[in-house]
Amino acid sequence: MKVVGVDLAGVEKNKTGFAILSSNLHVTTLNLHSDREIVSTISDVKPILVAIDAPLGLPRGRCCLENGCSCAKFGLVRDAERELRKMGIKVFSCGLPSMRKLTMRGIRLYKTLTEAGFQVIETYPGAAQDILGMTRKGKGLSKLRKALVRYGIKGEVRKPGITHHELDAITAALVGKLFLEGKTVAVGSQDEQQIVIPAPKKKKQD
Repeated sequence: MKVVGVDLAGVEKNKTGFAILSSNLHVTTLNLHSDREIVSTISDVKPILVAIDAPLGLPRGRCCLENGCSCAKFGLVRDAERELRKMGIKVFSCGLPSMRKLTMRGIRLYKTLTEAGFQVIETYPGAAQDILGMTRKGKGLSKLRKALVRYGIKGEVRKPGITHHELDAITAALVGKLFLEGKTVAVGSQDEQQIVIPAPKKKKQD
């Protein structure tokens, strides 16, 4: 069983992290660029699931993210993003100007992959790292790498010069594995694209 994690860049010239995670938690990582390269590599790997770190859908009622469109009245935020914030997890709204290229690229890639027969979920490594007690990349790549190793990730997580894109792709792939094991929850509304995260641990009752 193989799961692919993708830390998608907003534009093709930037690095997209790509991770292939096996059932024994051994990982292989790459840095890719074009959509064609990403789709081709996924097709070669033939994973059971693809977990993508990027918005894969628009807010309810929106047909695009153009300011001049009549759909702009429906706002910039999805229910999933609101729910994550209520949980204390920092997340950017998919419709923010800084996120729009990434959102539209994610939607295109999702359509291409699902039409090709792949099962695809949206996830957010930052949320997964918070829930699993890992350090986010912003506080140091070595700390995030060590947290993934402590979790049991093996293989190229230890390679010299690994990028933060690859580490987030590994986290995305890990969420995909947990999803297949029934250890995740989907936040947001079913009529929007939901975000899959590890199931938060239940607080002990006094």
